Amino acid sequence: MKEVAEEGKTQSRVSRPFPGKALIERSRPAIDIDSNWLITLSDVLSLLLIFFVMFSVLSKTGGKPVAEENHNHVAANTHMEDLSARDEMVGEMSSAIKKHNLGNDVSVMAVNKEIIVTLKERVTFRPGEAETLKSSEPMLDTIAQIIKRYPAFLVDIEGHTDNVPIKTRLYPSNWELSVARSTNVLKYFINRNGIDPSRLSIKGYADQKPLAVNDTSENRAQNRRVEIRLKEKES
Repeated sequence: MKEVAEEGKTQSRVSRPFPGKALIERSRPAIDIDSNWLITLSDVLSLLLIFFVMFSVLSKTGGKPVAEENHNHVAANTHMEDLSARDEMVGEMSSAIKKHNLGNDVSVMAVNKEIIVTLKERVTFRPGEAETLKSSEPMLDTIAQIIKRYPAFLVDIEGHTDNVPIKTRLYPSNWELSVARSTNVLKYFINRNGIDPSRLSIKGYADQKPLAVNDTSENRAQNRRVEIRLKEKES
């Protein structure tokens, strides 16, 4: 009987619940909820660290990402190279104009991103004809050699006339004459100077783009011309 009583006491001690267990169980959700602020604070600190790192980098590059800064630097250098090439080409053509005493008949200028060489009719063609004159060949050769040395530039050749109508078997109107003149300059560049045809194009404007009002013989002479336009290829 004593042993049974002792066994009963032992079972009573084992099965009796721990007084603080219920309190712990009740407080566990609260502990889990309270611990969430630790995770949130960790995220905030990480974001702040990233922010300060980015702020430091941007402050050193003037507020621009490094990749953008490098891109702008390369673009600026390319722009300077483009300007230098155009300046050199204009200088060479200007020297050739003086060398051949063509200052009254040939001009060159840089406009925006183009170089425009203008050759008046009297140095390139006979009135009403489209075959290039011998007197124009030295200047055309010089222009062609410059074009060959700068392969990054494309070339538009434009024919222009005055407003006096023409009607011949070869040229029924000023449109055909202007196109024929620009075509023969193109052929000269290809056949005599070996310029890549893919870099060349022709246009004929007849009397639609005059430089001066067609009211005097002098003004009409200015309008009868060929323009050679050099423009850098799009990158």
